[in-house]
Amino acid sequence: MKRLENIFINSNDDLENPDVRNGYIRKSGYIGVIFNLILFGIKLTVGLFANSIAVISDAFNNLVDSLSSIVTIVGGYLAGKPADEEHPFGHGRYEYIASFVVSILILLTGGFLFKSSLEKIIEPKALNTSLISLIMLVVSLFIKIFLYIYNKVVGEKINSLGMIGVAEDAVNDVISSIGILVSILIFILFDINIDGYAGILVSIIIFKSGIEILKHSTFYILGKALPKNTQEKIMGIAKSGNHVLGAHDLELHDYGEGKVVGSIHVEFPSDLIFKEVHEIADGLEKEILKKTGIEIVIHMDPVNVDEDRNN
Repeated sequence: MKRLENIFINSNDDLENPDVRNGYIRKSGYIGVIFNLILFGIKLTVGLFANSIAVISDAFNNLVDSLSSIVTIVGGYLAGKPADEEHPFGHGRYEYIASFVVSILILLTGGFLFKSSLEKIIEPKALNTSLISLIMLVVSLFIKIFLYIYNKVVGEKINSLGMIGVAEDAVNDVISSIGILVSILIFILFDINIDGYAGILVSIIIFKSGIEILKHSTFYILGKALPKNTQEKIMGIAKSGNHVLGAHDLELHDYGEGKVVGSIHVEFPSDLIFKEVHEIADGLEKEILKKTGIEIVIHMDPVNVDEDRNN
């Protein structure tokens, strides 16, 4: 995996920089548009020649993937826009919206494939096969494997939900391509036409993936809670401060990858000098930002130690 990262990602790039990160997202989109249009042309040609509804449906699946890549480009561009008066925390959530749109496109493709495959089962038609057709389908399979690897490696490296979603969709395309190849080989070897059944299986796999991506993107759009270990780390840092008696009411808000802000109440003895309390809180805010990348505002709660002891 490390070797693949070195191939796809420039080691000198600052991946924490939103401009660099969004540049990789746009690059993924451009690659996806080009290769999926190529796949659409290959599979549509083979499908029409072979009279295979599964291959034709898969071709339009790749056309939808091209549209998904365009959505990824637009989402990456919008997410990289700087903060403004109306959006003081930036536009990072556009990436989650882009992932949501991709999931809808995947679900529509799954429905289209299911309907077309069901019609092929009801009214089966003989397939026209050739060695060239099989070779073209194998080539398309390897193209999809490349798209999966690229989006998976880079998406995890820059923590892009959109790219990881595209990678998951590529997995489905690889599975569907293998299924279609197997169905064609079964027809060639045994004269058994399972083209429609292969399409049904593919549509179910695609639909399942679309639901999962829809679920994840919706969670983030609605304000999904950050991981427990992140919250515990922030609480630990806050409680480690000098003179800190306790911490509570941690709130975190995700405005897109690389932009998480929040607040926390930290308790200090009420008899401390305010300037000293402020310096401690300021130092804790900087430490939390350095160790977690999260911007925290500390609300300083005064606690009367003597009263607590008497009680």
